[in-house]
Amino acid sequence: MRISLQACIATSVVLLMASCAQLSPQQVDFAPTIRTDGLIQGQGTVSLEVSDKRPGSTIGLRGGAYAQSATITAQAPLRELIERLATQVLAKSGMTVTTSLPETRIDISLEQLTYAVTPLRASIKRSTASAEISVKVERGNMTYVKNHTTSQYIDTVGYASEEKNSVLLNEVFDTVLENLFSDAGLETFLSN
Repeated sequence: MRISLQACIATSVVLLMASCAQLSPQQVDFAPTIRTDGLIQGQGTVSLEVSDKRPGSTIGLRGGAYAQSATITAQAPLRELIERLATQVLAKSGMTVTTSLPETRIDISLEQLTYAVTPLRASIKRSTASAEISVKVERGNMTYVKNHTTSQYIDTVGYASEEKNSVLLNEVFDTVLENLFSDAGLETFLSN
């Protein structure tokens, strides 16, 4: 009975420490890797404008005793990563990116990339990442507009590690970009 009581106390102390942990800020290295099959195809010349419309650079808070200082941010500007990837996808699709009298104008906006931690029970935490990206394409007097959103979560004992956060956020970022660049409606618009 005595050993069992000590074990319960030890377990309680560990869980209490895990729930009150002081977590440091995290910078996530986003490295988009989307499938190359099934990506949009098109023709002609296009101009490309990419913007990051999020209200700030903080993606979310890791949690812990000093949650407000345990921020999650991107290591590199996400606008630049999206622009680089979009340029590669458009080149592979058969389109030429130019600033000189393009036939088509493409505007891509990162609307949202968030991370939140929710307590589920005792020591279980749910970390949820969400992303939203929009595209507006103009050709002549025609316009195509679409928003793509995605969300994923992981459940962990205590707060998720930096590695798990990085994997989760990269998966969400990759998925929303893949949805954009494999959009059948966008391909139809670009091919006509």
